[in-house]
Amino acid sequence: MVSTRNVAPAAVAWIVSSILLTNALSTPPSVLRRTNRIHIACSVVPKAMESTISLSKQKQNKKKRNNEKKHRKEERQQSSSSYYNAHYNVSNEREDVDEWLIRSTALILGDNYNTDDKTHQDECSIKSSSSGLPSQFSSMQEYLNHARSVMKAWAHWNSRNTLGYRRDARLTVEVVLKRVLYVITHEETTTTDAEISELRPTLVSLVNIIIDAWANGNTVNEEVVAHVEGWLHFLKTGELMNEKEEEKSLVVIGPDEESYRGVVKAYIRSQKRGYLDKALKLLDEMSSSPDHPNAIYPSTLTYNLILYGLANAQPSLKENAEIAQNLLQNKMIASGQQVPDSNSFRQVISAWTKTGSPDAIEKTDEILTQMLNDFPNIDPDASTFNAIMTLNLRLDRVEDAISMFNKMVAMHEAGRIGTQPDIYSLNLLLKAMTMRRQNNQRQNLNEADDLVKAMEYTYHVHPDVQSFNIVIDAWSKSKLPEAVSRAEHLLDVMERRCRNDSLAAKPDSYTFTSVLDSIARSQHGFQRAEKVFHRIEKLYEDGIVERPTIPVYNAYLNALVSSRDWDALDRVEIIFANMITERNANIRSYNTMLKAYSQFRSGRNGYFSRPLKAEELLIQVSDLGNQE
Repeated sequence: MVSTRNVAPAAVAWIVSSILLTNALSTPPSVLRRTNRIHIACSVVPKAMESTISLSKQKQNKKKRNNEKKHRKEERQQSSSSYYNAHYNVSNEREDVDEWLIRSTALILGDNYNTDDKTHQDECSIKSSSSGLPSQFSSMQEYLNHARSVMKAWAHWNSRNTLGYRRDARLTVEVVLKRVLYVITHEETTTTDAEISELRPTLVSLVNIIIDAWANGNTVNEEVVAHVEGWLHFLKTGELMNEKEEEKSLVVIGPDEESYRGVVKAYIRSQKRGYLDKALKLLDEMSSSPDHPNAIYPSTLTYNLILYGLANAQPSLKENAEIAQNLLQNKMIASGQQVPDSNSFRQVISAWTKTGSPDAIEKTDEILTQMLNDFPNIDPDASTFNAIMTLNLRLDRVEDAISMFNKMVAMHEAGRIGTQPDIYSLNLLLKAMTMRRQNNQRQNLNEADDLVKAMEYTYHVHPDVQSFNIVIDAWSKSKLPEAVSRAEHLLDVMERRCRNDSLAAKPDSYTFTSVLDSIARSQHGFQRAEKVFHRIEKLYEDGIVERPTIPVYNAYLNALVSSRDWDALDRVEIIFANMITERNANIRSYNTMLKAYSQFRSGRNGYFSRPLKAEELLIQVSDLGNQE
């Protein structure tokens, strides 16, 4: 037999075809039809193999091209990263700046902009080797539009990054604008005031980009405030602060409302009372000359920023609430300068609710009534009602808090969409239901229990962990005979939900401690506490909840000790020893063990079961206190 292992596919096909043709005359018709099909198949083999080889080569070439492309991309990224890290001193693990941004910035600043000088960004030099409009731009307006795009890109990049990136990006924005101003003052085509006046709107928008970049940073400190104040001073006088004398006087542009708003935002975000007073002075400066042809009226956004600052100023003073109410009723509404929105009323109400003043309830009702009667097109949102409900609960006016919630629901059912209760509203309602003294305690807790289970169907809001914790804690402290079983049932509901839905509320440390505390108060057998703690460990092992915290272990110890079962003492000592080994024991853990030794008794003598251990433990507690 001839071996065909090393024969080419075409030769194999020819041999098979010859054999078929030789025996064709002596072959029956049925067999001949089968052999014809074999012949056709064999004739296709060379083409198929050639196609397979071709595809294989194509895949290899494609893979090679992809590898080369990936290699080139990595080289570009490495080059870009090295360039930026060398010029801007940014760590390698941060994302690279887009190449377009670097090229466009260089286009504005000039070819010999010395980015190798690490102190250059702090110096913010205006001058370059060449003055006037760069040759790449056909007009000054085109140059300014390009500069605005670059500055916005830097400001946006500044808002997406943290730490060292922020300061470098904001200073770069300043460098770009100072270069633009230098070009304008040294360009022959823009020497007259009229020509510069035509560019005023664009120049103001450029300065506003810088002010917003500083005001929107992660933190607002004295340095940030100095920068925004400096740029507002420049808009007013045309003088750049902290510059050389010959570079100070450039061009007077004049601020707009957005300029003032950016400075106000920086003042408010600083969270310092002195800067809040400066924001109020700026507001007076804006609205002091309404008859002036170039008068600037504060917008609703600017008013809301100051109202927010007054509502959140520390300490919360009655004076702040009075100033906020005066701005709302006299500056915004009575003068007709601006129409307040829902946020305006909410901030004033919030300012009053945080004062703790005896007349805070009356003031909040007055403002809410004015809003509903005089501004029917403005819907108070859930946060407005939540602030009033919180104040009522703080003053132990439980029924008033429930009435406020019912009022919100009635308004929503009447078609005022903005008044729909949110999860915080419902949690406040749950808190009020567990605090109310009308009816009996069991009925109130049953109603709260039912609300948690029906919340998503009635109000289209899913209960969160706070919702469950409020009711579980109320059952735990109720001392009702069914308290333990109801607390455990709510824990069952939470576990079942979070096992079936990863987005459902998961029990937390407060949930577990509340359930264990309910067992401790009821003085059930220690087996019940162990059963609950084993469930907690299983939830942790399944990756559903976080590892049990020290308060959870302490609540577990207390539940075991409170059972007063003799068999529980050995278990308590084992758990406590493990806590010491893992350094999870705190002063409450030691106190619980002292409680255990004082409660567990031996026989009928009435003495401590482990007096020596109690004494030793007391010494350890004293040493622990001395170390702290």
